Amino acid sequence: MNAVVGLKAEVDANDHISRVGITCALCHSTVDNSVMPGIGHRKDGWPNRDLNVGAIIALSPAVPADQKAVYNSWGPGKYDPRFNIDGKNTPLTLPPAYGLAEVKNETYTAEGPISYWNAYVAVTQMHGQGNFSDPRLEIAISHSPDMVGPKLPALRSYQHSLESPAPPAGSFDALAAERGRMVFSQACISCHIGNNGTDNNDGKLHPAEETGMDGAYAIRTANKAYRTTPLRGLWQHPPYFHDGTAATLADVVSHYNRVRKLNLSETQQHDLVEFLKSL
Repeated sequence: MNAVVGLKAEVDANDHISRVGITCALCHSTVDNSVMPGIGHRKDGWPNRDLNVGAIIALSPAVPADQKAVYNSWGPGKYDPRFNIDGKNTPLTLPPAYGLAEVKNETYTAEGPISYWNAYVAVTQMHGQGNFSDPRLEIAISHSPDMVGPKLPALRSYQHSLESPAPPAGSFDALAAERGRMVFSQACISCHIGNNGTDNNDGKLHPAEETGMDGAYAIRTANKAYRTTPLRGLWQHPPYFHDGTAATLADVVSHYNRVRKLNLSETQQHDLVEFLKSL
């Protein structure tokens, strides 16, 4: 009855739950804890980094014992959207679903536009009754009637309406952030370009070795490379990188300072972090 974010129940005439399913909000919404931890006003588009999706799946008696171990290994805030497709295991951090209005491809590896990924997840992961086909991945699933496809335009429009959350007052040093903006313009702007903060809108992708990232997930995807992640609401969703290997924004800056040989001083790195907190 909408009491649990992301769960949708149908109730019969005797007030018994006859069917229950999940929605996008399960992983991509949370609450503001205004009543108590876990209870409050709904925040759509915010990644649910407390949710242990793998542990929930592992509770099913239909899951074989060896797969239960994999699901239980993911931990809170992570999910592998391809494990049930190829049997490999490289879980991703749940991404935010806000600030997408100017972003063309909302996946870490940019297989397609937002509705592509919505269809992929709805049909191949949530097992909704719909159609999804991608010859690059050798996936072709068809149902009749298609109950997913007709919902995708409205879902995309709603996602486009979700704005990135502004940083809390006093959460960053404004003077340092202004200095960090200059550092960003010198060191980061070649990839994090424009209002959307990604060169992928121009079709650019980056091999794993270019970014210093683990390439195990990319190799499982259609494009075999990573998209530059748009910079939006960064203060809200640690950890960072597709696999969550950077616990803080300072870790992100340190990583790229080393891998990209930016030669930033400690002061410049600090200022850049403050700027990223302001986005």
